[in-house]
This record gives sequence, structure tokens and C-alpha cells, in this order.
Amino acid sequence: MNRNQKKRLFQGLLAVGIVLLGLSILLDGRVSDALDGMLCGMGSGLLALAGSTLLNLRHQDKHPEEARRHDIEQRDERNVAIRNRAKAVSGEALQWSVMAAAWLSIGLDAPLWVPLAATAVFVAKSVLELCLMIRYEREM
Repeated sequence: MNRNQKKRLFQGLLAVGIVLLGLSILLDGRVSDALDGMLCGMGSGLLALAGSTLLNLRHQDKHPEEARRHDIEQRDERNVAIRNRAKAVSGEALQWSVMAAAWLSIGLDAPLWVPLAATAVFVAKSVLELCLMIRYEREM
């Protein structure tokens, strides 16, 4: 996707976000609170996403040498390895914090589905990690 296509895509998303947010304001009280909240949330999210991306594209157009340097830094092998390691460590921390939350919910007499759901997330992450390890071992 080239720059102009990307710019048009995010301009369209910005317009959709504005329309959804406007609908949320216009339909306030005429639709359910859930639908109103959903329209407001989706509109605000699209507005923020598209707005920030368009600002970044504009900044890259004004400063092409800085954009090229940033692209090179993003693809640099050392930086990629650092990001991957940080993601792995944060995944481990998140995995164990989910289990800690499960134990805490047991201690606080939460409904049974809460610790079971947390345990299911823990197991799903562990299985996904194992599957990805096997896949990457085959590829490398």
C-alpha cells in the first residue's frame, strides 16, 4: 500500500469516526445506552487512530530524512531482537499476573467462573507458546 492509498484510507476512517461520533450525539436518548456507548466508543477510537496516523504521515512528508532513519532503525536486527525479547518478557509477566489474579479471586470468594476463566487464559497462552515454539523450530 503506497502513501497516497494509506492517506486516503485513514481519511476515510477519520470521516467514519466523525459520523459515528455524530450519530452517538444525535441519537442520544433515542437508542439504548449500550448502542449509544458503542457508537461513541467506536467513533472516538477511529477518530483517534486515523487522526494520529494522518499526523504521523504528515510529519513523515515534511521530514523525509527523519522518516527514512526511523524506518532503518525499526528494521535493524538489534532493535528487532530487543523488541521481541521485551514482548516475551512482558508476556511471561502477564501470564503470571493472570494466575495471581486467579488465586486472589479464589481468596476473595469470587464466583467460580472468574478463577476458571483466568486459568483458561493461562493454559491457552501456554499452549499457544508451545505451538509457536514448535513452528519456529521447524522454520529455523
